[in-house]
Amino acid sequence: MKLSITSCIALAAAVAKVSADCFSTRLGYPCCSPNNTNVVYADNDGDWGIENGNWCGMSSGGGKCELISGGASYPCCENTCAVQYTDADGQWGIENGEWCSISKSEKCRNQPQPVTRTTTTTSEAPKPTSNPYGVPENPPAVQGGKTGKTTRYWDCCLASCSWSENVGASHPVNACKKDGTTLITDISNLWRIKSGCQGGEAYMCNAQQPWIINDKVSYGFVAAGFDSGNQKQWCCSCQKLQFTSGPVAGKQMIVQVTNTGTDLSENHFDIQMPGGGVGIFNGCSSQWNAGSDGWGQRFGGISSVSECSQLPAELRDGCKWRFDWFKNADNPAVVFERVQCPKELTDITGCIPPDDAQQKKPW
Repeated sequence: MKLSITSCIALAAAVAKVSADCFSTRLGYPCCSPNNTNVVYADNDGDWGIENGNWCGMSSGGGKCELISGGASYPCCENTCAVQYTDADGQWGIENGEWCSISKSEKCRNQPQPVTRTTTTTSEAPKPTSNPYGVPENPPAVQGGKTGKTTRYWDCCLASCSWSENVGASHPVNACKKDGTTLITDISNLWRIKSGCQGGEAYMCNAQQPWIINDKVSYGFVAAGFDSGNQKQWCCSCQKLQFTSGPVAGKQMIVQVTNTGTDLSENHFDIQMPGGGVGIFNGCSSQWNAGSDGWGQRFGGISSVSECSQLPAELRDGCKWRFDWFKNADNPAVVFERVQCPKELTDITGCIPPDDAQQKKPW
């Protein structure tokens, strides 16, 4: 369904818009040539073909600006060419109280555009790059932070920070039932419910996967270990990571610690991304009928965006994030510092560190 103007801010960070002409460029794949109509594979992003031995995206030809979340779409403008907002995806207008695409509109394509950009808080562009949370498009570099390393995983298991005994907060990290969305409210009985990795019914929640804020910033969740402090101090804390190596060098993530583990070294962030490898424990087999090693290799996971189709639909956005914003980086190094948790993260986990208000804001 289409998003209303007032709902754009709340949902902007959860969706990403792609061009109707060719969705695959944002995923790092070229468009198929116009005469190629052989659909080899289809997923939530669109139809895929193969040219010269490589994946390519088929033109939708529908004249719409499509979203990868829930099949929602924004129409092309039909009766206005007045620009209300401009971002990396082009120019936007408003019709009938909703956003419409000027850049894709045949009516507007050859007309001069009088810019009337609004400054009201209810008229943000319907995309993560619309800066819905006041995140700068070019965030300042981390100054004086510690150095650390990253890995990736998604094991579907109940996180250690979901146990009240392991956190200093009044509420631990949310745990979910097998569907990944129904919260387990009987926290005091987790010992009886047990993790799905131990034959129980408690799992990681689907929502604890990364998403794009803008080209330079993403939000997400990690398992982590540090060179000082203890598990109660680590659980639910938020860290600003600035990547210093690989194709994501210079990009930043704000992450919340939802898990810990003896397999993690000092200043080590194991970024939760679906399809990133189950690692030592595998709850994805019992939750989603994944193979004995999860999806792809047990350590490292899948190797291409097309393999995200192996995952349940609920996890595919986070899987594709790895090949889009994260550029399939392989364990990049970071510098990091602790920051105050964004509400968007704590709303998902339900966990706010007791000293969170004392930390500096991320921006």
